[in-house]
Amino acid sequence: MPYDSIIETLKEYFNEKLSPSLLPGFMRSAAQFYLETEKSIIQNLLESPFIHADETSINIWGAKQYAWVFTNGKYVIFKLTETREATITHEFLVNYNGILISDFYPGYDSVRCRQQKCWVHLIRDLNDDLWAAPFDTEFEIFILEVRNLIVPIMQAIQKYGLKKRNLHKFQNQVTLFYEEVILNHHYHSELALKYQKRFIQYRESLFTFLEHDDIPWENNTASNSRRPGKTSFHQACPLVFS
Repeated sequence: MPYDSIIETLKEYFNEKLSPSLLPGFMRSAAQFYLETEKSIIQNLLESPFIHADETSINIWGAKQYAWVFTNGKYVIFKLTETREATITHEFLVNYNGILISDFYPGYDSVRCRQQKCWVHLIRDLNDDLWAAPFDTEFEIFILEVRNLIVPIMQAIQKYGLKKRNLHKFQNQVTLFYEEVILNHHYHSELALKYQKRFIQYRESLFTFLEHDDIPWENNTASNSRRPGKTSFHQACPLVFS
C-alpha cells in the first residue's frame, strides 16, 4: 500500500496520526519483532503435507516487482522479489517433502518435490480457448473427453471428500483416458495438439490428489491469499461443466 493510504487507514481505524517519515522505521521494527513468528510459520508450512504457491506482480514506486505467497490454508508467508524468476520457490522448498500445488507457470515445474497442478487454471484455459474458437469441432470433442473424465471425479469429491479410498479407483479411468485421448490419438486442431502436449507434460502432476488423502486439486487457496474475493469452481469453469 502507498504510505498515504497506510496513514489514512491508521487514522480511520485506530485514530492514530503517523508521519510518513516514521513508516520505514516502524516497518523495520515490526519485521524484527515478528522474526520468530515468521520462523514458526515457515516451520509449520514445511511440515505440512501440501503447500499452495502463487505469485502476482505489484507496482512499487513505478517498478514492477513480484509478491509470492506460500500457504497451507492456515499459515501464510509472503516473499517479495524484483523478478518473476522462481528462485525464491526453489530456495523456500529446497528440503520440502510434501506436495506443491501451483498453476502452470513453468518456474514451478523443476521444484524437486511431488506436485499437483491446478485444475481450475487448466479448465479456465480450456474454456477461454474454446470461446475463442467456437467452430473447432475437434477441440470441442477433446474438451468433452476431458469433461467425461473429470466430472465424475469432482462429484465423488463433493460427496466423499478428498479421500484416497474413494478417489484411487479413478486411476483406471485416467489410464484409459491417456491411452485413448492423449497418447494414441493424432489431432489436426492446433488447440487440441496444444492441450495434448500439456496433458503429456503434466501427467505426473495432474492427478496426484487421487493418490493421497486431503490433497486439493486446485490452487484457489493461494490465489485467495494474495487478493480479495473468491472464485468458486463452477464460476471458474462455466462452459465445460454447464
